[in-house]
Amino acid sequence: MTDETGLPPEGTAEEEPEAPERLPEPAPVPQATEPPREAIAASVSAAPEDESEAELDDADDALPAAEAMTDAPPESSRAVPRGRPDLADRREPLYRECRGYRLRLDPPDLARLRELPGSRGRTDTEIGEAFFDGQADRLAASIVDDVPSPNEVRVVVDPYSRQAFLALENQIRGILSF
Repeated sequence: MTDETGLPPEGTAEEEPEAPERLPEPAPVPQATEPPREAIAASVSAAPEDESEAELDDADDALPAAEAMTDAPPESSRAVPRGRPDLADRREPLYRECRGYRLRLDPPDLARLRELPGSRGRTDTEIGEAFFDGQADRLAASIVDDVPSPNEVRVVVDPYSRQAFLALENQIRGILSF
């Protein structure tokens, strides 16, 4: 049954369900092309253009292959240079007496001093002594009005802000920029 438009009338059994619309297929993505393997092999095996290149290739062939060593290496290769500082971490604090105060740099603070410029290749003791040489008088002078002597004062170092904090027991009693 169809009407004059050539379509079946509405509500009849001849109706077919409409198919969902299909989206167009995406265009293929162009891929990078590689040269054929034959072309690569031919360019590698091509003869050198220059005689000097040919001589270099012959010289490479004349070198002996690497050999495995099963014996101990010769004495000359095991020699350790003498006079190098021991860069191991210091386990005990470093002390300096100044103006009646006993200034103390604990091992973690000595390790922080390694971050300062000019510390490379020096031991913690050398770095701590150099720090005290330059700063001990200033550190003691900064707490002379606040902390009675004799006392032991811990010096806590912050190398990034270049500040030293002076602690008596659990209290910071002075801050000094260096």
